[in-house]
Amino acid sequence: MKRILFITALALALFFQVPAFAEDNTEFLNIGFHKLTDAEPEQQIRNIFQNYQKYSNSKNLSGFLNLHDDSYYSSDGYGKDRLKELVQESWKDYPGVKYRVKIMSVDVDVDNATVIAKERLYGNTDFTVEYVKGYGFIDSESTTIYYLKRFSNEWRITSDFIVNEKNSIRYGLAKYIPMRLDAPALIGPDEDYTAILKLNIPKSYLALISINNEPITYPLQKSTEVFRSLKPTGIQERILHSNDGTKNENAVASIGIAKPNIKDSNINVNIVGIAFLSSRVNVVKHKIETPVQKTETNTEAKADTAGGKK
Repeated sequence: MKRILFITALALALFFQVPAFAEDNTEFLNIGFHKLTDAEPEQQIRNIFQNYQKYSNSKNLSGFLNLHDDSYYSSDGYGKDRLKELVQESWKDYPGVKYRVKIMSVDVDVDNATVIAKERLYGNTDFTVEYVKGYGFIDSESTTIYYLKRFSNEWRITSDFIVNEKNSIRYGLAKYIPMRLDAPALIGPDEDYTAILKLNIPKSYLALISINNEPITYPLQKSTEVFRSLKPTGIQERILHSNDGTKNENAVASIGIAKPNIKDSNINVNIVGIAFLSSRVNVVKHKIETPVQKTETNTEAKADTAGGKK
């Protein structure tokens, strides 16, 4: 059948050969959608994210907000008013933090565009914690999809979706210890998943670990922490249960680094480092089933039918 279609197509191509015209086609090369939507709009969009970085670092609130349309709505469920509050809170709490953005791709389709960006926040915090002297260091890396729309001849951000995000705030000696928290970037509602903490500390130190999950809400809903000592392997795992799908969430690890001091049969434990790590988990109601899940579902359905259930 494919061969017949190919032969038919070839015959039609030979029959309807394009005649050679002598007319100049320069005028036609200067029109078309590509002239209107590819080159210039893409540069306009890249300029938006240059300003996004500039306004974030200069704490220019009005300039930052003007990059977003009034219809802006985040995948975490908040609009432009709440975005304004979050930005103000962030700049107040972390005035010395620097922001960097790297555009990975820009896809323009007439009046709509999609941008994939790698982002990083880093710098010293103005917060201190108990037991450890000095300020902390914050480091955040994320991949975000931004959605933009053209209004007249001006592009503005209408939504965004954070694909993955990892954050850390470290104090004291925790700044110098390799550590990482891993969790799935995408999960369905009411599902179990595993969060894994990897930590490499010298043998003369101890680490106390708490791993939980917290919904991404404003204000933050803090979970109850239960601390355990780090396993000798340096790997700590915990099975967490996702929420009902109304919110995205973070897998969160709180870490205390301690130095035991033994003197005259007495043991004193000094806290020399504290860290907080988070790994974003997007809870999506319509997550596509894997082949294994589909097979299990079909098997259960057949079993129910065989058992007389409908």
